[in-house]
Amino acid sequence: MLESAFAPGVLLVGADEIGIACRYKSGPFARSTDEGGHADAILPGGEPVGYYARTRRDRRLALIAPGEVRDAAELLRTRPEYMRAADARGRMCPTTFCIIRVGEARAADFAAIWGEIAQKPPVFLAVGGNCAQVIAGALIRIGALPRRLLRPGSPDGLFRALHAAQPEARIATGFAEFLPDDQGGYSIRLEG
Repeated sequence: MLESAFAPGVLLVGADEIGIACRYKSGPFARSTDEGGHADAILPGGEPVGYYARTRRDRRLALIAPGEVRDAAELLRTRPEYMRAADARGRMCPTTFCIIRVGEARAADFAAIWGEIAQKPPVFLAVGGNCAQVIAGALIRIGALPRRLLRPGSPDGLFRALHAAQPEARIATGFAEFLPDDQGGYSIRLEG
């Protein structure tokens, strides 16, 4: 279901939902730009978390590096275009979301997996252990993606695989602004 395509609106993620945010992706059928295609996980309640290479200079391409998980506060500090609509518009960084309903127990399991990854991050590998592949592994563990020998290797591949596996997914696109809510989660305002 296409909720928004560069139209103002608010995307709410329930306690029984999770998803992905594909950065620099201008719609469900567009590829991420070379500017910085990346995928972040969306936890129940709308909090974004991501898996990154830990390098001396952020945004530097890494083939092999220590990995790290960044939560919303860290993303706001290091990648403001992922968290604020004005910064996203300035860097031409639209985000396309794929939000799926998995039930509260599996959504909580997905969040717990991200806690495990943050405690002991695997080595970041540009091929075989990047953002999309770590997210795919977490989705496979909770049964949201079918088990495969080869995990999707790019944010676009992950988006297509998740949408194919979950055709009832909610899809939304826009310049994203993550706004903290009273319950400790985030509402996601999408601007055109």
